Amino acid sequence: MVDVASSTRSPAEAVQEAVAELRKAAKEAGVPFPSLRLDPKPLGEDGALAPLIDTGRINIGTARKLTKIHRAARS
Repeated sequence: MVDVASSTRSPAEAVQEAVAELRKAAKEAGVPFPSLRLDPKPLGEDGALAPLIDTGRINIGTARKLTKIHRAARS
């Protein structure tokens, strides 16, 4: 798991690593995110700058795969 607060890497490096890990895990699960990227306007809920990941839009097939994965994870 990526720790954004890690002292060995910057927040920008940590979020890049998180994007790469998510892309790999999603591909391995058969749920690709073709639009996965860093959000160009990274604002958190409170309006402060925060490294955010944009998963992009997904089609209905991907939505169903994600639903199945989430349900299996809760079981």
